[in-house]
Parts: sequence; structure tokens; C-alpha cells
Amino acid sequence: MSHNNTSKSCQIKTEQLHEYSLQTLPLSYSEAQLELEECKIRVVKNTEMANKPVSLWTVDEVCEWIKSHDLSHNSGFVEAIYWHAISGRALLRLTAGKLEQMGIDEESQRHSLLQEILRLRIQNDVESLTPIFEGVA
Repeated sequence: MSHNNTSKSCQIKTEQLHEYSLQTLPLSYSEAQLELEECKIRVVKNTEMANKPVSLWTVDEVCEWIKSHDLSHNSGFVEAIYWHAISGRALLRLTAGKLEQMGIDEESQRHSLLQEILRLRIQNDVESLTPIFEGVA
């Protein structure tokens, strides 16, 4: 499958998910109410992700994380994640070089993404060590 086809299928999948989520809402909702409901759906998804180790995130969850952390200013991030099937485990291992190979050419964009990934790594490490220290106390 070509990069273009993958991009289109991901976009279609996202649109279908969006349509499905909003299909259950009353047709009389205003645009502001729909935006609020969409925001609530995103919060629920993010809460579910927060209870799950990053290393177990799916590609879809990684994309949701990117969108929720204002990293989607370059739609290339989400497309690159789908195209290269970056799961949570792979996300934690990304480097500037790998991001460049994935097509994220602008250094400032790679830098901002790597900063957020570093925060995730630290959070992941703390969460994995917490049970060990709780057992010692």
C-alpha cells in the first residue's frame, strides 16, 4: 500500500470514528454542543490511555496522544505515525534521526515532539518504579 493510500485510509478511519461518535447524539445539537461532546469523548479516551502503560499503546492511541498534546500542528506527525505503525513501545524509542527518516523534516517540529516523548519516558519510568518502591516502604 502506498503512503498516499495509507494516509487516505487513516483519514477515512478518523472520519468514520468521528461520524460514529456523533451519530449517537441528538440531531438538534448545535455546533457548540457537538464540539463539547467530541471533547468529552476525547477526555474519556485520554483517561483510558492514562491508565494504560505507554508501552502498550496502539498506533491509534499514539495518534490520539499526539492530537491531545497539540502536536498535530503538523498533520505529518499523525500520518507518519500511521504510515510507520508507531505503537507506544516504538514511540518511546524514537530519536531525532528516526523522526527525520519518517519524513518529519523541520528540526523545531522534531524537537517539540522529542520533548513530549521525553516526558512520556520519564512518566513511564516513574510508573514502572513506583510498585517497587511501594513494596520497600
